[in-house]
Amino acid sequence: MPSPWTVEVLLVGNFYSSSCTLLTGDDHRVIVDTGLSIQEGELVDALARHHLTPGDIDIVINTHLHVDHCGNNSVFSRAAIFASKAEWDWTHAFYAALFSASAPEKVVPEFYPEIDAHGVKTRTIRNVARMARLFWHPDRLGVDAQRRWLETAPLPAGLQVLPTPGHTPHHLSIRVEAPEPVIVAGDAVLAADADAKVKTMIPFSRAQFAATRRALIDRGGTIVPGHGPVFQPAVMRRK
Repeated sequence: MPSPWTVEVLLVGNFYSSSCTLLTGDDHRVIVDTGLSIQEGELVDALARHHLTPGDIDIVINTHLHVDHCGNNSVFSRAAIFASKAEWDWTHAFYAALFSASAPEKVVPEFYPEIDAHGVKTRTIRNVARMARLFWHPDRLGVDAQRRWLETAPLPAGLQVLPTPGHTPHHLSIRVEAPEPVIVAGDAVLAADADAKVKTMIPFSRAQFAATRRALIDRGGTIVPGHGPVFQPAVMRRK
């Protein structure tokens, strides 16, 4: 029977970029989400503190494909890179539409149908489009030969894919069989505080996002959120 996995956060998510998490099993070293491309040095340094190099990582998993979660995939040239095919197609269609539009505010509602309800200004949408152009580089996602689709390719034993839609329509989280189960939530749970200020996209579906967050927190255990320190919902409820 395989030993439990260990879970160590390499980079703690903050208001602008994601958590990057190292999972270590008997035969695998896995990174869940790889941060913004400008954090490459930080991520490599964090690995070095664990006496690892990027070449020691054999699997990368992306919870979704916003630029702050996949910008350093290419650093791990020996790794198989797992993501949702549906998420891949949706994200690529979104960025293609965004970058080809002279007025990005006209194409965003096709992908974020609730945007008007959030009161997002045209100026803000155009600024987001400019920032996305700076950071969305398909070559940073890894090469086709590395690609594995979570809908069809199994992860190692002890890692379970949880569909967690809401932040994006095809978002996924990873449940880890550790001595105490851990959920690496990605942006299904942005932070322990539901009202934390995070510079990320509005949810694809506000209701779905809220229901998913609630369901993950109700599971208990330990949660690695997308943009904040690790927390335990049971401990929070006792405070």
